[in-house]
Amino acid sequence: MSRPVFHDQHSHVGDLVIPCIDVSRGRATEPSGIPHLADPTDVLAIAEAYAAGSAQKLFLDVFDSWDAVDYLPGLLRDLSTTGMSLLVSVGHGDIPSPVHAGGLLEAGADVISVSTALIDKPDTVTRVAEGYGAHRLMGVVNCRSAGPGQWRVYVHDGERSAGRDAADVARQLGELGVAAILANNIDREGTGVGFDLELVRAVATASGLPVIASGGCGSLDHLHEALGAGDSTYVLVNAMVHRGTHSVREIRDHLLAHSSFRSGLG
Repeated sequence: MSRPVFHDQHSHVGDLVIPCIDVSRGRATEPSGIPHLADPTDVLAIAEAYAAGSAQKLFLDVFDSWDAVDYLPGLLRDLSTTGMSLLVSVGHGDIPSPVHAGGLLEAGADVISVSTALIDKPDTVTRVAEGYGAHRLMGVVNCRSAGPGQWRVYVHDGERSAGRDAADVARQLGELGVAAILANNIDREGTGVGFDLELVRAVATASGLPVIASGGCGSLDHLHEALGAGDSTYVLVNAMVHRGTHSVREIRDHLLAHSSFRSGLG
């Protein structure tokens, strides 16, 4: 990879928003509300709409297990034509082997996420980092609140506790040297109450890495709050763009209008 996927916030004012597409069997799991799509479950068409709105990264959250993603290399090759950096999670952050990871990287994935694999197969994650570079990995820390200032990590789509604290896992990811960490409070998903900024700060402090805020976003204000006061370097958006409530360009313009970082706008 000739250029890094993630940067310091000051250098990428036009690159703050990362749209997400949830995928199963090669299609978006829910029809998109973006206007004028011929097929609202066509992943490539949705991605092209995001790219047209100036998105520079795309998080592809593939719900299928690794034995059911024969379609994925072809999809990644198609998505590479959008020019966006592709951040890919398969089977809730699992990686069966370095060979599996390498296949997706060769097909067009820029970064592969690890969450379940970090807990269940740490040696595999280390081997992938050694073989392809830790900068080709992104940590995903899915948590539930466990009291004031405490979060417990969950894996396997939030079904099983990892028995570890979020800051502890973030510290491990920092030592491994992954490209970034997505910090997600499962309790806030779908609530629209806003990101868990305390979680984001804790993950950023423990890891020293760029952090992507995820989970609970319900308004445009939540986005610039996370970027301004929450120590987030990026924000993940899903429902508000997938349903067509706001376009990526509208979100970007709102962030720029409320940002103190006004140089290098793209």
